Parts: sequence; structure tokens; C-alpha cells
Amino acid sequence: MTFPPRAGLIGVRRRSDFHVNHVLSTSLLTSSVFAALIARAAAAAPPGARVSQSQRPDPRADVWHYHRPNLEWRLRPRSVVTVHHDLRDERGWLQLKYFLSRYREASIIHCLNQTQALLLAEHGIVRTCVIPHGVDRRHFPSPTRPRQWTGSGLRLGIVSRRYDREVKGEGLFRALLPHLDPARVSFTFVGGGRGQDAELARAKGFRAVHWECLPYALMPQIYAAIDALLIPSRFEGGPASLPEALGSGLPAISMPVGMSPDLVEDGRNGMLLSGRTRADAARIMSLLDAGGRSMNELNEGAFKGAARVPAWTEILVRWYQLYGEALEAAI
Repeated sequence: MTFPPRAGLIGVRRRSDFHVNHVLSTSLLTSSVFAALIARAAAAAPPGARVSQSQRPDPRADVWHYHRPNLEWRLRPRSVVTVHHDLRDERGWLQLKYFLSRYREASIIHCLNQTQALLLAEHGIVRTCVIPHGVDRRHFPSPTRPRQWTGSGLRLGIVSRRYDREVKGEGLFRALLPHLDPARVSFTFVGGGRGQDAELARAKGFRAVHWECLPYALMPQIYAAIDALLIPSRFEGGPASLPEALGSGLPAISMPVGMSPDLVEDGRNGMLLSGRTRADAARIMSLLDAGGRSMNELNEGAFKGAARVPAWTEILVRWYQLYGEALEAAI
């Protein structure tokens, strides 16, 4: 994915002492994802830029970046809002109706994927910019050659926290198991609560390993030890694991959620599932046919596309361009 040139940093250069305030809107919820994103943004700040975070908007700031706008009564001017979740998710406080008024007040709405931008356009909201999550090239360098399928079966990895409300595809995963061959498929799980899925897989005869929590620096070893990332989610804004996998040349097998329709080319660098478990399982198993020819084709496609997955350094330049545009909008 490449980004078109934008005016962006003109406003930032004019205001060399500008202050970006990341607004979390509540002290009742904590998010390791938000903490990591804000830490990345602070580390990438251009000279003269100041970055802060707070529960309530800091009135001394020049630009406010909201991450939970639905918890605000009104947004300040020169505001940027990130859409972190799937706008089709109609569960409780995530329903779109709780966000639309705030989105309409924002200077710029930062979407993670094209699906979010298109849905907002249906509601007349067009001040959007699509910037996905990136890949950290310090940990996930671009591959120098395609992965080689070992021929010893298909090792599928699920990298996400488990949710009892099954938004991360827990139900689809469970439904897939009877249609997969435990003699040829195994699973690797990384994420809180995923031990429950590992136990279920073992009970069905599959080999499965699980890590409740791993340091981020060890994640490349996980991706290196699997043959494909499996994303069975019902709803996603990202996920962040997708660019990490594709950026390291690992194919992704995913439901068409979040960034997957933008980044996964079906049959080239991965597979887009239908949600029909018997048909999806048959497609997954077909990767092992003809000596794994299809698996090797996905590996080749993922290798060729890995360098096109945007790095976090590029992504964060775009963030600061958004701040510059928000500043310019008020001039």
C-alpha cells in the first residue's frame, strides 16, 4: 500500500512548537493497544512537537487526537479521531449511532481500512483518511526469500486475545475443527485466554501450543514457526497482526474483516474466508494438495508483496501529516 502526497506538514512547519494531546476519555478502561500506539507516536514526533496523553482534553494543546470519541460530549476544534473498531459491530456501546455525532465534529477521521471510510461516506461523513496499522521493521525485516513449506503439515497461528463474546472468531474456529484433518493441521495460539482454544483443539486430536503472553520482540519467532496466520474474526478494525504477518512474508487466511480486504489478495498472498465452515475448511485443506503447490504459491505471493506493507515509520509520518492538516483547517 502506498499513500498519495498530501499538503500535510505545512501547518506543522508553521507551528514548530505544536502540541498533540491524545485523549483517552476515561480512566475506567485501559488499553495496551492504545498505550503502544501513543508510545510509537511520541517516539516518532518531529523536532519541536510535543506529545501528551490525558483522560480529559488538555486545553493547552494545539491538536487533539481522540481514541474513544463516543465517550465525549463534544470534540474540540482541530481534532483527529481514529476509528479503532469495526463500524459494523452492533454490540452495546460500539454501535455506530453512538459515534456519528462525534465523527461529524472531527476535523479528520482516521480510518484503518477502506470499509470504515466507505461506511462513513454512506452517512455523509467524507473527511476521512485511510492509514492502516504498520509493520515494525526493527523486529520484522523484509524477507530476502520466500518461505519454504516443510511438507510436514499446515501450522496455523492465531494471535489475539480470546473474548467470550466471540468477536475474534472463537465460534468459527470451533466450527472449523470437525472439517480439518488433525493429522495434517496443527495450531499455535498467542494471546490471553487462548489456552481454552488450545485445549479444545487437543481434545479433537490436533497438536496445539499456547503462549498467554509474549514479549513483542519474540513475536517474529512465532511467525517464523507457522505456515499461515489465521484470522477467523467476526469484527476487526485491524488487526495489528495482519501487517506483521504479511510484512514478514507469511500468508494470511482471514475472514474479510478490518484491513484484510485491503491487504489480502485471495489466492495470492493469502485466503479470504466465506464464513461457511465446511467450504472454508476444504479450501484450507486444499493448500496441502499436489505436494503443497498452493501453499508454495501463497508463500511466493506473500514474499513478493511483503515490501509493500507499510512500515510504522511511514505510517507515523502520515499521522503527523494529519495533525498538520487539522492545524491548517483552523487557519
